[in-house]
Amino acid sequence: MVLIIGGMCQGKHDFCKSEFPDAEVIEHYEERIREELGEGKDPVSEAEKWLDEISGDLVIIMNEVGSGVVPMDRDERAWRESVGRVSCLFAKRADKVYRLLAGIPQRLK
Repeated sequence: MVLIIGGMCQGKHDFCKSEFPDAEVIEHYEERIREELGEGKDPVSEAEKWLDEISGDLVIIMNEVGSGVVPMDRDERAWRESVGRVSCLFAKRADKVYRLLAGIPQRLK
């Protein structure tokens, strides 16, 4: 599994297409987390179950959401924290982790 993270419009998708053209790609997993929270589910537990079920070449692309201002809204703060915790889980289990900034990939793992 490969995890690609970075801010909005930083070149994550183009990098993925050029480096991993044949992989299955899961985009915007952070929005899945928002849905799970809305359904009263624990996103970390859901992500762990999902990872246990997947196989093959997989690339997960996620927007970084924890580097800015802390939201005033309680639900937005919970979402932001859950995205961070799920990102940590994915990074721990991934074979490779990349962060993109201004179209420049940096391999973290």
